[in-house]
Amino acid sequence: MALTPPPRPRIGAGDIAEIELPGIGHRFDLRDVDGGPITVIIHHSGRRDLYVMGAHDEPQATVALSDAQSRTLGAILGGAYFKPAVVEEIEAIVGGLLIDWVTLDDDSPGAGRTIAELEVRRETKMTVAAILRDHVPIVAPEPTETLLAGDRLVVIGRQEDLPRFLRHVVGT
Repeated sequence: MALTPPPRPRIGAGDIAEIELPGIGHRFDLRDVDGGPITVIIHHSGRRDLYVMGAHDEPQATVALSDAQSRTLGAILGGAYFKPAVVEEIEAIVGGLLIDWVTLDDDSPGAGRTIAELEVRRETKMTVAAILRDHVPIVAPEPTETLLAGDRLVVIGRQEDLPRFLRHVVGT
C-alpha cells in the first residue's frame, strides 16, 4: 500500500507548514516576500533540500546543502554575519524588546493608509521604527507616512503585541 502525503496546507505570509515525511525527514512549506512557494526538506541524514517552486508546483530552482552548510546559511539569513545598518541602530536603542520585519501585501489593511490613520501605537502597542521601500530605508517614519504594498516594516514592541499588529496592519 503506497503512502499518500497529506494535502499541502494553505499558508500565509510568515507562516510555516510542517509535514512529517516517514522514512525521509520533515518538509517545511513557506512563502517568500512575493508570495512564491518555497519548500525545505530536512532529511534524517542531515541533508537539506531547498526548492523554489514555480507554476504547477514545478521547481524553478533547487539546492542541496549539508547540515553544516545549512546551519551557516541559517546564521547568515538570521543576521549573524551581517545586519542592515537600520536594524543594528534600532537594536542598539531598544535592547531586549522584540524587533521584527513584516512585509505589506496589496490586500494588507495598512496598505495605502498612514501610520496615523491606522493608529498603530494605540491599536497595537507596537511602533513602526523603519520602512524599507524599494531598498531605501525610511528611519523613524512620521505618522503622516503612507504605507505601501511591498513596504518592509521594522516594528518594535513586546512579543505579545505582535499578533495584534499583524492582524491590524499586515492582515495575517
